[in-house]
Amino acid sequence: MKEQNYRLSFIAILSLLVTHCTFGSVGDSNKEKLTILQNLIFFNNNQTVAVGTNLRSYDDQADDNLNQFSLTSNSVAYVIVIQSSSYINWETGSYRINPPNQTLGVSTSSSERSSTATAKTHTPYTVPLDLPADDLYGKIYPFLSASTVSNITQYNSTVETGASFLYPNTRTSNMPLGVVAVANLSWEEIYIRMTVGAKDVTILLPQGNKSITPKCKIPIKSGRSGNIEILTSLLSLFQDRSVSGTPIRFLDQLSAVAGPVIISKVSNVSLYNILLQNLQAEDIVFSFPGCFPGVER
Repeated sequence: MKEQNYRLSFIAILSLLVTHCTFGSVGDSNKEKLTILQNLIFFNNNQTVAVGTNLRSYDDQADDNLNQFSLTSNSVAYVIVIQSSSYINWETGSYRINPPNQTLGVSTSSSERSSTATAKTHTPYTVPLDLPADDLYGKIYPFLSASTVSNITQYNSTVETGASFLYPNTRTSNMPLGVVAVANLSWEEIYIRMTVGAKDVTILLPQGNKSITPKCKIPIKSGRSGNIEILTSLLSLFQDRSVSGTPIRFLDQLSAVAGPVIISKVSNVSLYNILLQNLQAEDIVFSFPGCFPGVER
């Protein structure tokens, strides 16, 4: 209710300012209007809201088995079963937020809140790196705490494609109004134990991080009805893909290695490098959901 009153006050004062206020000469009037307008926008931009995050692991095989899926590599079908001992040791997850896309937007850093300030805007979906760390839009906003999650193949939720695993999320209570610029995920370790056909495979991936950029507007606004969705896909970690016309085939290369197989930075390094590339590829393992008209993401 308080926030609604603030917003109504902002609109009323802005309307009064634009339609009725005159201050001295025309030149002075414009400068004073700019000062007041900047202060009003600063006040509006300093409102914060609480937003939750659904960090969700899924596959696209429309069944309840997150631990088992089929993939084809170089025309050969493989059945992959992820063992229950697999886990992800998360380090953190955080957002950077951009100001709302508005023609009247100005930087809110203290050095620029003056009548001589130069108006500054940032294109939505890009990171405003030129803002100071103490600015609302220069800060990072954590949504995931350090934790080891070991039951990543036991589904506890569903999506359009079937079963999914919803990671414990931290509700962020003080996010500023605007749009999501980028999400950052980091982990201490990813450990995957699995069978591919009759072959035992152990994967050890050390500390790493991934930045995920939205492909459409993800609003942070008062009255937002749903949590932000971030998707992870173990299935996509092993699928074939092409880079500049060159195929990258993890399972095909894995089939040529006698089991049991340990993949790490010191063993089966060629396979290890493929997994690292897949982790860092855009919208492969980590992604925001696609954009659909009328759907808040």
